[in-house]
Amino acid sequence: MNPFKFGSIVEGEYFTNREKEIKELISDIKSGQNVVLISQRRYGKSSMVNKAINELHIKSIRVDLELISDEIDFANTYVRKALALNPFEKLKSYLKALKIQPSIQYKPNTGDISVSFSADMNDKTTIVTESLELPEIIAKKQKKHIVVVFDEFQEIRRISNHLEKKMRGIFQTHQNVSYIFIGSQESMIRDIFQEKKNPFYKFGRQKVLNRIPENELEIFIMKRFHSVGIDVSKIVKELLLFTDYHPYYTQQICHELYIIQDKGVLKKGLIKKAIDNIVAEHNADYKRWWNELDNTERKIVIGVTEGSDNITSKDFIQKYGIKTASTAGSAVGRLIDKGIIVRRYKENTAIEDPFWKEWILLNRN
Repeated sequence: MNPFKFGSIVEGEYFTNREKEIKELISDIKSGQNVVLISQRRYGKSSMVNKAINELHIKSIRVDLELISDEIDFANTYVRKALALNPFEKLKSYLKALKIQPSIQYKPNTGDISVSFSADMNDKTTIVTESLELPEIIAKKQKKHIVVVFDEFQEIRRISNHLEKKMRGIFQTHQNVSYIFIGSQESMIRDIFQEKKNPFYKFGRQKVLNRIPENELEIFIMKRFHSVGIDVSKIVKELLLFTDYHPYYTQQICHELYIIQDKGVLKKGLIKKAIDNIVAEHNADYKRWWNELDNTERKIVIGVTEGSDNITSKDFIQKYGIKTASTAGSAVGRLIDKGIIVRRYKENTAIEDPFWKEWILLNRN
């Protein structure tokens, strides 16, 4: 069995360390503390939260706001996930608490619950308010604490201009539910929780999830390969240099290395082969990403890929034919919002996906 896993929430031996952060998160959950967790995409935020909740054996609701279209869709999803915490026969008592009754469909063969508020209902405010109150109602009746996790919480502003205020007004009264807000767009999350003018100002303890320390990630990789009889000591540092110690991309290339290796000692040439395989596999995706960029964004991506860094400098603008520093700055903001480039270590700019960077270099040479 492949000792590496990526692309979904990972558990058990597949999870990469984070012992200190998990211990702190468990302590926060136990005390009912709301938490704001910030980091770049694919740094393991969701997996870390999942591990902490599992260790506590506590009931939880998880909502990925990237997948939500509007307020009614949010209410449908939120109520469905809240009701799923209970056996079907107990649902009636919780539904009585709602002023506006949704359509409920239960599938006995799967245990799934389908909840639907009509999209054309006029009183959206009541519908959303009722849905936000439901976890607290359930927690009180069950006399148990519930954790609600919002993934990609910055998406709240895309869903609705009014949802932040509604949420804060309701959540601040809850005594039996605590909230974890996960975000990958740092500037937006910091604006939501650190600007005094905004409803969620200082609502939770803020934690930035940084890179896994180099030695810890190196030990993790070597142990995982060793568990299947493979010695990776000769290439582990080169491997991590390529992924820049990013946990997701490290797991991805290690997963590929396991597939192409012959048991024994992994040699340096295998790293390039693994990279080439991944680049070829995702060629269509990488081409689509490139075609979705406007001309200025492409110039900036090319510059960063070639090692240039100070994007708004006179030298960068002249070299890559960008009109003005403000034009470059606006494009950088868009690229960061799209998750294409990131700022790391003293504000240095980098391409987020090292395999896409390789694709760009390959196709431009």
